[in-house]
Amino acid sequence: MTAETGDHDAEDDIATAGVTAEQTATADRLMAPARQFVDQVRALFADGLEESVLWGRIGEELRTLLAAPELRAHTGTWPDTKVGNGPPSNLLFYEDPDYGFVMNALVKSPGSVTFVHDHGLSWTLYGVLAGGEHIERYTRTDDNPVDTGPAELKHVDAFDVSPGFVDVVPPWQIHQEMNGADRTIGFIVRSRRSGTFPQYRYNRESGEIMKSGGPTQIPFALS
Repeated sequence: MTAETGDHDAEDDIATAGVTAEQTATADRLMAPARQFVDQVRALFADGLEESVLWGRIGEELRTLLAAPELRAHTGTWPDTKVGNGPPSNLLFYEDPDYGFVMNALVKSPGSVTFVHDHGLSWTLYGVLAGGEHIERYTRTDDNPVDTGPAELKHVDAFDVSPGFVDVVPPWQIHQEMNGADRTIGFIVRSRRSGTFPQYRYNRESGEIMKSGGPTQIPFALS
């Protein structure tokens, strides 16, 4: 299966992506830099900021977290969660009980390529901890509903990212990621947990759209 196909994977079903509260760490069980980050993010949510401003500010705090030596050292225990063109999974470190934001990691083996996809209605911050990758961005030029094809995609941007970079991805932004010869570790903050809302994959050639539950969530201790 390539990253361009619309093949369906049962593990991507929204119905199978549940994570219980007992599997999600509370803030007091996180390592100190991550716990401080959670406190800062919760304070920003409490300020009632407009969403684009809110996620820009959270991105600034995430850059500080990415530089924490404790976090970088902890990545040595993280398994690969995406291999080659296979489906992705995310390590799930924390889900906020009040504001719903989550902290994830996506660990890609060398040469991994994602589907062309969006993150649905979720805001996403993608911070690079190690490695690097190439990102392609697209926009839809058709007038069909968001969940209906065929989708006509126009290429709008391309850039490379390296450690320390934080990409602020607003809802519905269509993109694809390709990493090179190095293992790439992304630390991700999402406005809500994948598996609780639909996301979509796109076939650039046929225009086919496929609903997805997003990456499978794997509870993992960040302590």
